[in-house]
Amino acid sequence: MGGVSLVSTPEARPPASVGALYEELRVGASLAVRLHATLAAHVGINITDVTCLGALDKNGPLTPGALAEHAGLSRGGAITAMVDRLERAGFVRRRRDDEDRRKVIVELVREGPYARLAATFDALYRAYTEVIEDYAEEERRLVLEFNQRVNARLQERIGGVDGHA
Repeated sequence: MGGVSLVSTPEARPPASVGALYEELRVGASLAVRLHATLAAHVGINITDVTCLGALDKNGPLTPGALAEHAGLSRGGAITAMVDRLERAGFVRRRRDDEDRRKVIVELVREGPYARLAATFDALYRAYTEVIEDYAEEERRLVLEFNQRVNARLQERIGGVDGHA
C-alpha cells in the first residue's frame, strides 16, 4: 500500500492488550529461533554459527574476540572451535591483520555455502519490507521505537542473567 496507514484512526485499530502484544513478541522470537535453527541445519552448521555469520555480514571482518562478544560466547576455546568449524565448512577464512600481524581477523566468505544463507535472508528481508511498507512513516517510527525499547530491555535481562550487566 506504499505508506498508506492501515490503522489511521483509533476506532480502526484492533484491540492491542499488553498480553496480546507480549504473545506476538513471544511467537515472533520463537519463530526466529526456529528459522535460524532450520537454516543452520540445512547448511550443516549450528544456530550460534548463524549468529556469528550475521555479525560478520553486518560488521565486516572481526577479531575472534569481537566475534565472541557478538555471539555471546566465551573467548578462547569456544570461539576457536566455532571459527575452525566455519572455516572447514567454507563460510569464513582467517587472515592476519594488516596493521598488527599478531592479530587474527575472521572474514566472511560470501561465495559458496554462505550465498545460500544470504539468499534466504534476502528473501526474508523482502517479505518484511512488504509488510513494513503497508504502514505510514509515523507508524513505522512508532514500531521502530517500540522494538528498540524492547530490544534494550532484552539486552538488560541477558546481562542480568549472564552477569555481564
